Amino acid sequence: MPTLETYRKQAKLLVRWHREKNYSIGGRVRQLERFRSMSDGQVLAMKFTLGLAQEHRRA
Repeated sequence: MPTLETYRKQAKLLVRWHREKNYSIGGRVRQLERFRSMSDGQVLAMKFTLGLAQEHRRA
């Protein structure tokens, strides 16, 4: 079973990928309902906070 520390590290990794403009982040963010219609470019252009990354981990 994953620990809280594992989830924290995964969220930080998502934020880092977004900052590095890694296009693979788009598919992950689109798992959240409100971002389903966004393109990879739009996901990379938006502000991506640690809170949003943590929300993704709960989805």
